[in-house]
Amino acid sequence: MRRIGIAPVALVAALAAASALVGCGGAADDGAPTSAASPTVAVERPASTAELTIVRPENGDRVAGDTTQLEIDLQGAEVVDQTSTDLRPDEGHLHVMLDGKLVSMTSGTSQLLADLTPGEHLLQVEFVANDHAPFDPRVLAAVTFEAKG
Repeated sequence: MRRIGIAPVALVAALAAASALVGCGGAADDGAPTSAASPTVAVERPASTAELTIVRPENGDRVAGDTTQLEIDLQGAEVVDQTSTDLRPDEGHLHVMLDGKLVSMTSGTSQLLADLTPGEHLLQVEFVANDHAPFDPRVLAAVTFEAKG
């Protein structure tokens, strides 16, 4: 696992746009959206108590085929289904991004990543607040892995 920095304004804008497209309500373990609420993003962002790790795939892994299992370890916080503007440092959602594209907003810590093209991929997972916007500082984990096709 490694932590990386991304321009916060660009990420907030991308997540807000993605949230609007999928209903901003989280997703089941399979990545399917679970609700359609769309709260207003708070200007001042809370800090979180969470520690996030991508357990699988590991950084540098080579995976056979076009699928791999994503396993996430979240400590010090809880993933919840409900979207809310009542922000708590120990509750939120997980956003999964592959090669810079949002794959899912999930309340699960495990999901299948499918339809991988051969080559190297950047996998990022972010623990975000109940309103789907980042904590400050952000809680983000990333790995790179190679799909062998």
